[in-house]
Amino acid sequence: MSTKKLDNDFFTLRIPLRDGVWLAADVFTPDRCIAHPLVLEVTPYGRGSDGINFRDEAAFWLSRGYSMVVADCRGKGDSQGEFEAFVNERADCYDAIEWLAEQPFCNGRIGMRGSSYTGTNPWLAALDNPAHLMAISPSASTANIRDEITWSGGIFMFQHSLTWGSRSREGHPVLSQDLDWDALLSHRPMITVDELLLGKTSPGFRQMAAYAGGNDASSPQAFAATEHARIDVPALAFTGWQDGCLAGTLAHFQGMRTHSDARSTQYLVVGPWDHMGAPDGGHDFLTGQPVSPLGDLAIPAHGFIVARELICAFFDQHLKGGSTFEMPHARLFLTGSNRWFETGDFPPPEAERRSLYLHSGGQANGLRGNGVLVWEAPDDETVDEFLHDPLHPVPSQLADATGKMRTLREWPRDLAPLLDRADVLVYLSSPLSADLSVVGKVVLNLAVASDALDADFFCRLEDVAPDGIGMRLGSHGAARQRLRARAGPTVAEEPYEPNTAVDLTLDLGGIGHTFLAGHQLRLSVCSSAYPEAFPNPGTGQPVTSNTAEPRVARQRVFHDAARPSWLELPVVLLTPTDA
Repeated sequence: MSTKKLDNDFFTLRIPLRDGVWLAADVFTPDRCIAHPLVLEVTPYGRGSDGINFRDEAAFWLSRGYSMVVADCRGKGDSQGEFEAFVNERADCYDAIEWLAEQPFCNGRIGMRGSSYTGTNPWLAALDNPAHLMAISPSASTANIRDEITWSGGIFMFQHSLTWGSRSREGHPVLSQDLDWDALLSHRPMITVDELLLGKTSPGFRQMAAYAGGNDASSPQAFAATEHARIDVPALAFTGWQDGCLAGTLAHFQGMRTHSDARSTQYLVVGPWDHMGAPDGGHDFLTGQPVSPLGDLAIPAHGFIVARELICAFFDQHLKGGSTFEMPHARLFLTGSNRWFETGDFPPPEAERRSLYLHSGGQANGLRGNGVLVWEAPDDETVDEFLHDPLHPVPSQLADATGKMRTLREWPRDLAPLLDRADVLVYLSSPLSADLSVVGKVVLNLAVASDALDADFFCRLEDVAPDGIGMRLGSHGAARQRLRARAGPTVAEEPYEPNTAVDLTLDLGGIGHTFLAGHQLRLSVCSSAYPEAFPNPGTGQPVTSNTAEPRVARQRVFHDAARPSWLELPVVLLTPTDA
């Protein structure tokens, strides 16, 4: 994705939709009267030169014999209608594809290119199998906006929902990431914080806050596990281990490989990249230069890919014919060992799940506590405890090299500055005697209790080098799960009886990393990650509408024979041929 624009000739047209609304679109084509295969992007971020889109690729696609169209979503930019995130895109993209296929500059063979929101649109369009959609490159996409983005683990993702949901019609940010977040902690009810900051309600923010769970109908964009069975389109997707939309991209790949008749034409590339760099193979979306280091992660030269060349070869086969696209179904770059790993599916079928158990002497609090991670299951052990104060939460951001505060989401950093607190439990393994390669979904099974009516639990996993410097792994700032939402997002919330021990599953998501010999695994557990998530007040009221005074909660983490807590690691054995 890029906002660096080239001066390409184009013309603007209106794409009519089934309900009478039209989308504004810019058309780049070698010749208006000669039919070419067409690359389409539909974006909420502005189709123009000041928007975030793939417009800068127009000269590239024209040089390869394609037309290109970049259109504003309904209710964004110059398009008509009202914008509701992911509500209308399925029908609108379908209509746009079928109408464009009949235009003189298109030969009826269309591919969709996109990332993030615009990378999710191809999947929504493909649900109804438009006759003229031949292939898609849907990078950094979501499969369920509620579970992955806004209410992950039943916990409201406050920072992203507020800033993204308040974007302007032109797609530009209205609220910045460097708000005075501390000043918002005491605002109640939280749902009215938009009125405090903007002087009016933010429909986008309110829409995201409404996806609280209970059934799939509460989310306008939620792919059921078998919905991929109805999709019959080849796909080549890019994502990164630090991409906040990694989970959705993996879910689409897994769903298509498992359920679709097009399983043989599904391809996935996962690099050591973040959200903005993933669709360009790790290159900066403004300058085109490789991004390294990414936080504390140094990326070698072979960790980058010229994505558009690979996508062009893919489109050449499916939109032009006569060429053959050859690639393993999944190419994964493993950080740590800095090598590419090729497999037919994700997670790799050869991965063996191993359990790493939490232990302590009852004082795992902070960096100097006695929490450890070992391969042996526990016997009788003392429970770990900490106090969660909603008005003094554990931060979810750190200062970067310039001193500016930055969210940990998509940022591989040493978390030590956040861990030396009494309200954070820390568990550290011994130095590894051999390399340990983890490829697949990492899960923390956590036995907990709280004396409050509801509580949140977060965890983070790091690789700690022999010099003591850690690096956070995973595509989100932290994995998370709320007590009352423990039955899952499609099930009604369960009341929680204070001081009752329950088992939680915290999903750290996909990780592809080699812990080198001599390195240690470090796991931290806490009950807040602000401002990424608004702190649970412990009152039992919904966090969005709570008006009661927040209360300090006593949290307990068990790790004994009756109630063990453990990490599940999908371990693979690398061979010399994995390069």
